[in-house]
Amino acid sequence: MNIMYGLAEECENRLKENFRSENSVFLKLNSLFDLLPFAALIDNKILCIHGGIGSSVNKLSDISSIRRPVQIVQDVSTPEQQLILDLVWSEYSDSVNDLAINDERDINKSGFIVKYGRDRLNRFMMENNVALLVTSHMWIAEGVKKFANDKIVVVYSATNYCDKAMNLGGLLNINKYSTTIVPKLIDIWKGDKKSYRNCKNLSPIRK
Repeated sequence: MNIMYGLAEECENRLKENFRSENSVFLKLNSLFDLLPFAALIDNKILCIHGGIGSSVNKLSDISSIRRPVQIVQDVSTPEQQLILDLVWSEYSDSVNDLAINDERDINKSGFIVKYGRDRLNRFMMENNVALLVTSHMWIAEGVKKFANDKIVVVYSATNYCDKAMNLGGLLNINKYSTTIVPKLIDIWKGDKKSYRNCKNLSPIRK
């Protein structure tokens, strides 16, 4: 994925490296990704995950039980591999009550990548005493969007995805002094989408 969607190319352009070499920054970054946490729990109430709960994430302890380093595989053969796949690739859908195969994401037609619906979400949140689920895997044109009576918020932070989607980027501001969660939008066009340049200059490397 990181080769297909530009990280390898950026490492080569910015750092003048062969990303396949043993000591490349690209390979070291990918080794780091294998160690990173899959979720964050804010104030024991707000659960942040890239994808979602899918078919297998039933308790918060399921997430913390994952051993590292990890590998993300689509041909699942163990319960832990399914947990990882759900956390990274599953998506919420208003058109699904409980679970359904995600035909758009499941390019191998393996049946392991799913969409989860309102009933599945409500059951998970009630059993784990979670008030809000924040995810980011779904493309959202407006940057931030709420679903399921505001129980789930999708935050899509990549502006103009793949230089063609023309979407806003989103952030959430969660204030410890207030229960209000404020969305922030990143408009790279500043109101004029004609001014956007597809081939942007690289930002300088910070030392």
